[in-house]
Amino acid sequence: LAGPATSRLWALGEKSQEAFLRMRTVIFYDTQFSGRKFKVGDDMTVTGKFQLLPIWPKEIAFTGISWLNFFVPGPQFLRVGTWINNQFMSCSDLLELGGTYEYKTIAKARYPGHWPVGIMLSMKDAGPLIGPSIYVDVEGSHEGFTNPVKTLLGNTVNLEDFGVNRMLMWTLVTTLIGVAWLGFWVGRPFTSRLGVVAAGRAKELISGADKTVAVIFALGSIGLVVVANVMTASQYPHTIPIQETTLKIDPLPPEPSAVQAKVLDATYDVPTRTLAFRVEVHNTGDRPLVLKEFTTANVRFLNEQVPGNTWNPDFPEVYGGTMKITPSEPIAPGETKVLEVVMASAEWENQRLTMYHETTNRFGGLLFFSDPTGARSIIAVADQLVIPKFGVTQL
Repeated sequence: LAGPATSRLWALGEKSQEAFLRMRTVIFYDTQFSGRKFKVGDDMTVTGKFQLLPIWPKEIAFTGISWLNFFVPGPQFLRVGTWINNQFMSCSDLLELGGTYEYKTIAKARYPGHWPVGIMLSMKDAGPLIGPSIYVDVEGSHEGFTNPVKTLLGNTVNLEDFGVNRMLMWTLVTTLIGVAWLGFWVGRPFTSRLGVVAAGRAKELISGADKTVAVIFALGSIGLVVVANVMTASQYPHTIPIQETTLKIDPLPPEPSAVQAKVLDATYDVPTRTLAFRVEVHNTGDRPLVLKEFTTANVRFLNEQVPGNTWNPDFPEVYGGTMKITPSEPIAPGETKVLEVVMASAEWENQRLTMYHETTNRFGGLLFFSDPTGARSIIAVADQLVIPKFGVTQL
């Protein structure tokens, strides 16, 4: 194969997913990476929370059978362990629709380089649902890297090279068998045999000797498998089959909420790339509340009118921009107010989150309200209709 020289491509692929898949399924938040610079052998810890939105898109099935993944291009990191709600993930988990979960995953740097890493939730029938990601730099050398594991018998093996020689040996043996089988048939003349087939005498091409050779190959392959199985069982008498089960994990208990909110309507202005919606908010608490943030598809919009609520470059999410709220005054205890939220940002297009070209023109995400003490109330927007606006066309 020949082609033009290209530079290395860096991409995580999340933009290739449909907007509804990223905005209306799982929302990750409070994600933190333990660093951006590591040495080979260092542990990287990723913590955070995610919520499965209470209304699931009808385009995909909800099974709840999930696996929290740590993604990176190739085996550049080694998974040490993953926990959801403090339960170690040894198998697939069964999660609940509308539930909120806290997670932690630890990965060990394995190869030096500049790598994109992140978190994602893989769900049966829904596929990978990608969370926040960052780029990390790993220094050092892979030479000398080990992955020691203690076996059931108390022995310690290094999984970096354990069984490699055996794997190479069996790969070579089976490859030679395959090459010999192909060589036995491919070496025969083609054109003359094709004429015999065209004449309707294809059965004459298979001789008794050919059948004998085929039986020898078949019996030899079966015998080889049996002998290899006996040898392996003798060398490793104590084994545990790969476990195929599902662990049900209960969501976190609902946090006390001081707010009731409902989105009344929403529009997306295509020329200005602006999502705007009206939300009716009722403060059920005893402190004033402000809307601080809207998060969807790993993109965060901040109400920078709130003191200290500014963007931090260390955040793993994408900065969508400023969220303008009218009226901007806090919502007093017991008060009900309709807020107009406007988010004008090029990221709607850059992240391919515009909904007007999809069959279900809806959006989802999380609204974060806060009181003066910093206590949060989180409201899920799960299935809100969006009306696109294309501007006025002059005829």
